[in-house]
Amino acid sequence: MKFISRNPTLSIAIGVSLLVHGVLLAIRFAPPEALRFKPTDPGLEVVLVNARHDSKPVKAQALAQANLDGGGNANAGRAKSPLPDLRQNADGDSLQAARRRIAKLEEQQQKMLAQARKTERSAPAPVEREKPAETAPAPDGNDRYDSTRPLARMEAEISRKVEDYNQRPKKTQITPSTREVGYAMYYSGLQRKLENVGTLNFPQENGRKIYGELVLYIPIFHDGTIYEKEGGPRVERSSGNAALDNAALRIVRRSAPFGRFPANMRTSGKDDVWEVITRFKFTREDALEAQLRGG
Repeated sequence: MKFISRNPTLSIAIGVSLLVHGVLLAIRFAPPEALRFKPTDPGLEVVLVNARHDSKPVKAQALAQANLDGGGNANAGRAKSPLPDLRQNADGDSLQAARRRIAKLEEQQQKMLAQARKTERSAPAPVEREKPAETAPAPDGNDRYDSTRPLARMEAEISRKVEDYNQRPKKTQITPSTREVGYAMYYSGLQRKLENVGTLNFPQENGRKIYGELVLYIPIFHDGTIYEKEGGPRVERSSGNAALDNAALRIVRRSAPFGRFPANMRTSGKDDVWEVITRFKFTREDALEAQLRGG
């Protein structure tokens, strides 16, 4: 009190200051009404429906692409979750029928078990039990080794055949369509030799000469000998007389060897076999005519 009486001006200033601060602390600032953002939509949800009604709902609960007055699977409105309410699920007819069948099968099974036990009590005891079936022994290393043997033999056989095929000589068929002079000259000499030997050794049967014609296949190696590895000469078309066919084959073998192949007609680095198909005709003039034929 002494301080206030002694300094009245300072006391008034302090009082005014406290009053102003109290008023300022009591004031609350708020944004103007125009700056508050209010939602412009009515707050309805947008859903997709799979039905449509002609009448509009009185009170819409959601926005949709078509009018739907009521509907849905829930009695109290639209379901909150797309999953079904498991508490309200009831067993269907098929499930109930399946349960009835299972119960019936269990009942039949119990009856069969009871009947089997009754039969087992009344049946005499078995004298000897059947021996269990012997199991097949597990394959060991020897069995696997034996199974690989046929494959190895097959592979070796294929390799041998391929090697033999690669080592076979090159075959050239001499026919009337062969234009090379070397082939023509070689066959001309072979023809003369066959006809001379055939005329001198004209085929006979029971002391009588036999006539006819046939076609022969004659393989000749490049050194002039007969190529025997694949059977040698053979009858392509028989004369109808086995004695005449055999006599013609003997004439071919007696006529060999023939001349060597010309060097310019040889295959370099490989053996050659020329295949000659010729017609033998034993005429009434007791002569053999050898004529070149096509394959």
